[in-house]
Amino acid sequence: MKDFERLLKRELDSHGGVLRLEPTFVARTSYPGLGRLGLKEYYVSPERGWLCERWLASSVEADNPVKVEGEGLSFISLQEGSERVPLRDALRLFPGRMLGDRYAREHENSFGVLTKVLDIGSPIPWHIHAREEDARRYWNSKGKEEAYYFLEAEERGFLPYSHLAMRPDVTEEDLLPILKRWNDDKVLDLSPAYRLNPREGFHIFPGVPHAPGTALTFEIQEESDVYNMLQAVCYGKTIPKDQMLRGLPDEESVVKLIDWERSTDPRFYSKYHTVPEIIENPEYEGKGVELWVFNPNRTRKFSGKEVRVFPGKEVESVEEGAYLAFVWRGEGKIGEVKVRGGEPGMDEVFVSAEAAVEPHKIANTGREELVLYKIFGPDVNRAPIIYEYM
Repeated sequence: MKDFERLLKRELDSHGGVLRLEPTFVARTSYPGLGRLGLKEYYVSPERGWLCERWLASSVEADNPVKVEGEGLSFISLQEGSERVPLRDALRLFPGRMLGDRYAREHENSFGVLTKVLDIGSPIPWHIHAREEDARRYWNSKGKEEAYYFLEAEERGFLPYSHLAMRPDVTEEDLLPILKRWNDDKVLDLSPAYRLNPREGFHIFPGVPHAPGTALTFEIQEESDVYNMLQAVCYGKTIPKDQMLRGLPDEESVVKLIDWERSTDPRFYSKYHTVPEIIENPEYEGKGVELWVFNPNRTRKFSGKEVRVFPGKEVESVEEGAYLAFVWRGEGKIGEVKVRGGEPGMDEVFVSAEAAVEPHKIANTGREELVLYKIFGPDVNRAPIIYEYM
């Protein structure tokens, strides 16, 4: 651990608090990948499936049927030595420098948010993530609030639609028989499907059933991987019923996990569909644009910006706390660290609190627009919440 501390301190000091992260990929068996994550080989094995999720700035291990030690964890890319330092350990070793003293104290030395890029070749089966109280009671885990933003990509997959929530007239009596027989996909008849348009998104609260479609999806969520499947058959493949029960005694217990009021809200689309919102920032005038893609007026759990910097320009950035930066397109620098979109290993950095709260440059050194995403943990950016919590 002492060697970890020395290496990490050196990395923080030599790069002004901006740390490059190794790319982290997670395999899934429930759906194939389409090869949009920059990997030449993305099929692993029949037991583990496809590498179809990229996890960013992750301190969470994947909860897969086939356990692989450390799968899902992000590691810091060190210039010196052969040691691999998990971001999770770095946050615990230097909480003040990495997260800020107050934030680290209030959030147990954790970044508090997990970000993914989903490259799925078929929709994810309809499922839910438990609300906080249920997740802690049954799985000793956090709840899982999440939001999506659909990236601009030529390949959108064969079904860029998502079944989200339920029709306003659906009741427990409609859902229970389908879960009990567990031999078809009729649950999807209970749920409207919405088109996944590039540069739009949805906000999904815990307890709301959803089946993400094949559009390349940038997803932000709480640090949790709890779920309960609600769809027995997905594209000819039967899902084991234990993926629905997840240790619960019966189907009635699973149905009680659903947030029925929010899930059957007749105004679901108008409330929870999202589009980027421009941030008025004089620093970007003539140099680029800054937008909320995960607006802090929707939740205290996380927030996120899209930053676009024009070729040959640079902007001065000052934030309220540490952030993940994921570069989608173009090349440039964050501080003094070079970044390049579309190249795993060059497209992901963690900007520590000590760097983020001081003026630091984001420069476009290429010939095309530099597009990157900044992701923040809970309570970093605050705004009056537009939702009434239920």
